[in-house]
Amino acid sequence: MYQLPAVSNDLTKSQIKIIAEAVIHDLGENGRMIEAAETLSKMEFLIKEIKASKNFVDYVRDEVSKYGKELTTSTGVKIELAEVGTKYDYSQCNDEVLSELEFQLTIAEARVKERRDFLKTLPLSGIDVLLDGGEVTRIFPPSKSSTSSFKTTLNK
Repeated sequence: MYQLPAVSNDLTKSQIKIIAEAVIHDLGENGRMIEAAETLSKMEFLIKEIKASKNFVDYVRDEVSKYGKELTTSTGVKIELAEVGTKYDYSQCNDEVLSELEFQLTIAEARVKERRDFLKTLPLSGIDVLLDGGEVTRIFPPSKSSTSSFKTTLNK
């Protein structure tokens, strides 16, 4: 099995990028890409779960607060206390102007979705449509592009 290089606390972003490139090259040479994709998916899920944990966030915030609002580790990583994901609840504002604008927005979004769905069904050659002023114009379907990749799904 392929051994990843040791990851230590004193790595910088540029060093991590170099290690990543070397690992990808080595995995390609050794034919271990499927195992790597599997392991990385599990590691990614683990990291996501840890960082999303309220307990983990609370523990880190408690540690940082011992030093003020931020600290820089011995290896140069700055960890700061921050308010993230600020949300506003407008439902209690009793603002009729906002309510009307939100209603208009909902209608406009539905009309845009409907029009986009229609445009996706057009033939590549396009179709002629009559505009409100009596002018005829040709409309075409949207261009479509994608990026080839892969996805992984972990067992529950």
